[in-house]
Amino acid sequence: MRPLYIDGSIGCRVVWDEPALRVSVADKADQLFPVSRVSRVVCKGVVEWSMSALLACADAGISVLFLEKNGELRARWLGKAGERQFLTQRFADLLARSDGPALYENWTLSMEKLAARSFARRIGLPDWREIPVASLRRQVFVSLQSEGRQRANMLENILHAELLVWLPEAGFAGDDEGLAASGPDLAVFLSRLLLWDFYPALLDDQFNADMTPMQAMGQVFHQQADRCYLLFRGTINKLQQFLLSVS
Repeated sequence: MRPLYIDGSIGCRVVWDEPALRVSVADKADQLFPVSRVSRVVCKGVVEWSMSALLACADAGISVLFLEKNGELRARWLGKAGERQFLTQRFADLLARSDGPALYENWTLSMEKLAARSFARRIGLPDWREIPVASLRRQVFVSLQSEGRQRANMLENILHAELLVWLPEAGFAGDDEGLAASGPDLAVFLSRLLLWDFYPALLDDQFNADMTPMQAMGQVFHQQADRCYLLFRGTINKLQQFLLSVS
């Protein structure tokens, strides 16, 4: 299965043409995407959806992310998840404790420090072991400039879309009401964490001029998808160890 990326424009519409999503764009032939081959959908800009198409995605377990034109997340439509899982329960129980949010925040800070130091080492910073995360983040923000920051936003939300699929597979039910009410969004945190591994490519700024920004960021992700998934699984293993240690 593959993700479906839609660069929206006036007149762009998605309807249900069983067993596929039919994507219509002005002055172009309609395209059909069987839901059995779609893992998730990421839309940017103006894309009109029929309710039957959205419900078909939900029934097939396909999540849909809606992005602003600048790549910022606007909304998400979650597909059906499996049964409530063991790790979901442990995570929810931790966040329900009086000291749970603080413990979880400390864990996220330690994970981000590891990711930021790995990035700093890869780009050859001599003080990669000592540089504070906040200082490194500011340097990246300035270096990317406006266009690069928009690409980073798009890539972060592509990662978010992947995580909405990966997390339930790893034991975290995305539709758990108790977990949703606890505050922290694990998919949002992990998408920002994993983005550190893509900053070298974003800073390199070598993209195919024939591609739209969304297509270019989709290509960047797929070039590193296997490595990204391994980093995700490693982080989930660390989270599982953390949850067991504080239970």
